[in-house]
Amino acid sequence: MDALQVLFDHQTCRNFKDQCLTAEQVNNIKRACAQTSSACFYQVCTVIRVTDRKLLEQIGALSGGTMKIAHAPEFWVFCADFTRLRRIAQLPDLIPFPMFFHAVNDCSLACQNALTAAEAQGLGGVIIGGFKAQIVKISALLQIPRYAAPVLGLALGVPDEAYREEQKPRLPMEWLFTDNTYHDGFNADDFAAYNERYREYTAQRKYNNEPKTWSEACLAMLSRKNPQSDKLAAFYQAQGFALGD
Repeated sequence: MDALQVLFDHQTCRNFKDQCLTAEQVNNIKRACAQTSSACFYQVCTVIRVTDRKLLEQIGALSGGTMKIAHAPEFWVFCADFTRLRRIAQLPDLIPFPMFFHAVNDCSLACQNALTAAEAQGLGGVIIGGFKAQIVKISALLQIPRYAAPVLGLALGVPDEAYREEQKPRLPMEWLFTDNTYHDGFNADDFAAYNERYREYTAQRKYNNEPKTWSEACLAMLSRKNPQSDKLAAFYQAQGFALGD
């Protein structure tokens, strides 16, 4: 499949057929991850591929009842990992924040490459942007050592086409890209038109078709409070990462 067309056709897939990935598909995704650009070529991303059904269900339950994990054939966990680098270099007891940031970037790029490689093979996936309150328990389940920590998750599988929707409308391109210097392209009329397009999209979805504008969707998510989410920073520090200067 043409690489650009794969990118243009991207859609998040949350529902999968009861079908395993082939060894060739898995190997292709691994190769795409391994070839991902890496800051300073430290290669500080390690991927845990979870296929054990019991483990998938436990992670799904701990991730706020995220059943797309429990029902997915595979769940890949992208971890910042300095255990290899510590074998060859005398690193401080707390990994400095700039180096931790390198690892977060490595994990983010590898995760996107994995998803693109999956979609190029007719597969689908959904990125899980962190585990928040239950990250300690999930890390224990996955036996993740000190100086390594989960950053992102990716549920993968064969898409159930019955659940495929239209692509979500994106913000105007001129808002997202500027030349040479920053420019705020906000325009009230364009914003109102975009909100209406988004509302029409949500109203016409086959599933979860509650009409709402993009503004309303963002405000609803921003209003959610997780009393334990502030423990995320404490977890990373306990794993050996400095989050300040």
